[in-house]
Amino acid sequence: RLYFCRRKALKRKSITMTEKQDPKTKPPPIPSQIRKRRPDGRISGGTLRPLSAEVSCLGRADGSSKFSSGSTQVLCAVYGPSAPRLTSKERPTGSILSVVFKQGIQNNNNNNSTSSSSTGNTNSQTRNSNTVSTGVMSMTTEREMERWISDCLTSSVKVEDYPRTVIEVVIQVINADGSVMATALNAAVLAFMDAGITMRSLPIATTCLVQPSNGLTSQPYELCLDPTSEEECQKNDNCNNNSVFVFVMDNADTNNIISSFTFGSFSLDSYLSALEGATRAVSAMTAFMRIAMEQKITREAQTLWS
Repeated sequence: RLYFCRRKALKRKSITMTEKQDPKTKPPPIPSQIRKRRPDGRISGGTLRPLSAEVSCLGRADGSSKFSSGSTQVLCAVYGPSAPRLTSKERPTGSILSVVFKQGIQNNNNNNSTSSSSTGNTNSQTRNSNTVSTGVMSMTTEREMERWISDCLTSSVKVEDYPRTVIEVVIQVINADGSVMATALNAAVLAFMDAGITMRSLPIATTCLVQPSNGLTSQPYELCLDPTSEEECQKNDNCNNNSVFVFVMDNADTNNIISSFTFGSFSLDSYLSALEGATRAVSAMTAFMRIAMEQKITREAQTLWS
């Protein structure tokens, strides 16, 4: 009996000491526990938004696709290879890629945008007034986008197999909510696969945002894959040195960087870290495109033999 009474007394003493413990001595919270959620609800910076794709969505095009990454939607159509209307555009050694890039008038993060309502405007003036650019797209023009996409596709397509022809690519941005450049190029790649154009490899694009971590992690900066337009436009409290990287890699060899488009200032360490994160994202994007094309082929086979 004396033993049990002494044991109860020691237990009560330990409970009272725990209650009187200074809260300041508690260990600080883990940085991952206090990290804020991203605007679209994602917790980790290394996750992609939900992907969706629709192949052969246009009837008159030789190849078409509708690619969506979250709220960003891009429609692409491929016409050709076909004979050019002007003989001056023929190239005897291979085909020529002609890209037309058009930005949409809808934006998921810009509810206060307005369009011009004046009368008597020409078609070009109406197109420029209806264009809504947010995030990194506000720093580029449609001509720059057309040249960049054309160079990326030309490096992967076997243009020597289609001499004296022209391949026309029309890209229309339906809704822009960040990562528009990468989504547009991925939509064009799916459309080329749908058209059956011979390619050496697939140029897969991904976007990575680098921003200061503000002490939330042990690293001085934080990586965010597939950023939204709100993340691309947000300003940091300490410094406005957010940078955005758009990498285009070869799906057969991720060490082969086809092209890179950068916005803002950055250091070598942040560039290499963004490149490593983009490499993992390219593998996931390649697997998704494979699934999309397999579903398309299976659907056509069932339709053919039904």
